[in-house]
Formats: sequence, C-alpha cells, structure tokens
Amino acid sequence: MKPEKERTAVEASTANGPQPLLRSAFYLLAGIGAATATLCLLGYKHTNRALRTGIKTLPVLLPVLLEYRHGRKPATTTPQPQPSTAYRIWAYILPTLLCLALGAFAGWLQHGSMIEWYPTLQKSTATPPNLLFPIAWGILYVLMGVSAGRILTAPSDHRGEVMTIWGFQLGFNFLWSILFFVARSPLLGMIDIVALDALVMLYIAHSYRIRRDAAWLFVPYLAWILYATYLNARILALNGPGI
Repeated sequence: MKPEKERTAVEASTANGPQPLLRSAFYLLAGIGAATATLCLLGYKHTNRALRTGIKTLPVLLPVLLEYRHGRKPATTTPQPQPSTAYRIWAYILPTLLCLALGAFAGWLQHGSMIEWYPTLQKSTATPPNLLFPIAWGILYVLMGVSAGRILTAPSDHRGEVMTIWGFQLGFNFLWSILFFVARSPLLGMIDIVALDALVMLYIAHSYRIRRDAAWLFVPYLAWILYATYLNARILALNGPGI
C-alpha cells in the first residue's frame, strides 16, 4: 500500500507543478491579445457597428469560453477551519475601503489636471459627462471589494493566487490615474490600461473556478475599463502621446 500512496503523492505534486503558471501566462497573453485587437478594430473608422458590439462583448465572454473549452472542474480544496464571523465581516469591509481610499486618493492627485489639462483635450463624441465618472467608480469599487470578500471567505487553497491578481489589477488601476492625469501622458495611460484589461480578465478566469459570483461581480468593471480603453485610445489618436 505504501508504494501506491507514494506514487499518488508524486503524481499529484507533478500535476500541480508548472501547470498553474502556464495557465496564468496563457490567460495573460490571451487578454493582451484581445485588448490589442479591440483597440485596433475600435479605432478603425470603417469597422461597422455590429462588429464593434461583438468586439466589446468578446473579452467579457472569453474567460468563460476558455473554462468550457478546457473542460475544467472547480478547483479541489483541502479541509480548512471555518473563518470566524469577525474575519468574514472584515474580509468584505477592508478590500472595499481600500478600493474607495485609493480611488479618492487618485481623484485628489488628478484634480489639477482635470481642471487645467483634461478640458483642453480633443475627445471622442462618446465621452460621458464628468459627473458620471465618480458615480460609476464608486459603484465599481464596492463591487470589487465584495468580489474580494467572496474569494477571501471561500474554502479554497487558491485564494492567495487569485487575491494576488486582484491586488495587481488594483495597483494598475491606481497607476493609470498617475500616468494619464498626473504625468499627462495618454500613451503611458494607454499602455497601463491595456495591461489592466488583461489582469481583470485573468482575475475573472481564476476567481470563476472558486466562486462564480466573485467573477460576475467583476464583469461590470471589465465592461467599464474596456470602454475607458476606447476613450483613452481616441484621446491618444487625437492629441498625441503627451510625452
């Protein structure tokens, strides 16, 4: 019996070796490719409306399609102690407060550029009024925090991996305000937001295997940043790189 148990342990450790890293790299490259294709086709003036709509919805569906394509099952878990009630509460509160705090700090940093620089730029006719941005981001930050709470309270061994992606996407989210508004560079903002698109797709794909509702909570966020990617691309095309 012992040799069989040892072989089983070795096979399990081998199966869990480089595969997660390869999957992560695959999703990242797929996200970058999808985001790049989206920008090119949306920026091409002869692209018809039906194709534009399809392009905008494809990145949202891509993680789900990849899940079914590879026939993956939900991630296996090992028995873990139930978290306390206090932990469950703070698992939702702290990520939400972090998102709102970083959003408020970014708003404070970019306030000068919003008054002096941003109004002078040529923009897409699809640009919404400035009042809509803080309202939309406030809602999205809450959804992002709740999604993180769902992952943090899930009985899964892969929480750390998924929350690492969550942290990286939040960092790139904050960095975009610095690059676009503080540095006043549409080009650097464009590079950052394409990476952000890929990270958010990556988070959706990984969180979907732990708790599907955590992934769906990020779908409005993905739709919004893809829209913001288009707006950034139009500003870059109409005004130049800014550096």
